[in-house]
Amino acid sequence: NRGVAKFECKDFLGAVADFTKVIDKEPNAVVYVYRGHAKAALNDLDNALNDYDNAKKIEPSYADAHYYIGVIKFQQEKYEDAIECFDIAVTLKPEYAYAYNDRGSAKRQLEQLDDAVADYLKAVELNPNMAFAYNNLGSVKKKQGQISDALKYYSKAIEIKPDYYVAYNNRGSLKFDEGNFTEAIADFDEAIKINPEYAFAYNNRANAKFKLEMLNEALDDYSKAIAIEPDYGFAFMNRGIIKEMLRDDDGACNDWRKAAALGVENAEVFVKDQCRKNWFLN
Repeated sequence: NRGVAKFECKDFLGAVADFTKVIDKEPNAVVYVYRGHAKAALNDLDNALNDYDNAKKIEPSYADAHYYIGVIKFQQEKYEDAIECFDIAVTLKPEYAYAYNDRGSAKRQLEQLDDAVADYLKAVELNPNMAFAYNNLGSVKKKQGQISDALKYYSKAIEIKPDYYVAYNNRGSLKFDEGNFTEAIADFDEAIKINPEYAFAYNNRANAKFKLEMLNEALDDYSKAIAIEPDYGFAFMNRGIIKEMLRDDDGACNDWRKAAALGVENAEVFVKDQCRKNWFLN
């Protein structure tokens, strides 16, 4: 219990120590899973995986152990392995909505979009209040070009969880892609209102303002995104475009150079084509 309390208080090292004491006295599948959670929170994924595997060895029918092995495999981008683990989890526990959702996400990474949709739908059938599964459905439907369905699912996610700023951002991006720039800005506004440190929403709102020729406001939003995420290469590139349009050529080139240094290939093109000063990419 003390280990669980420390985990909930985000004292992950302390939690690991307490769980280890319990395991040393008597290995226990549930405690192994808890210690795996604490190690995963410390980004010690390999040792977290070992703990989940030990839990599975003690209790082969423990669905959570298989599920969390799948979660780690997903984080390691081993999507086929993750799917195998989630398969076992839902076989052992057919009502395991989280496992269906995460299996859907692994399938989405493998471009198995129809199968991903089926898993997400199963997840929301089992748990109608799973907002992030609806958000995931929206993202797959968007990728499939089924815009009205994507909009419906993003909106459902927001209905269930009104502070779901990621869903607001995603719905705003969908509206942006459809050319509804004013409506997109309204969704990005909501995302930022909920989470003022969400850099992606500032960048996306700036993109919409750019389309509406609100150049100075777009510049401010790109700058805010960069202030939050100093390595946000695309925000630097986009801000450079605004500066060039506002006749700040030096500022534009500085931003494009920074974006290129951060790995944005399109920024290298801007530097070579637009900037007068020599730079090491030339």
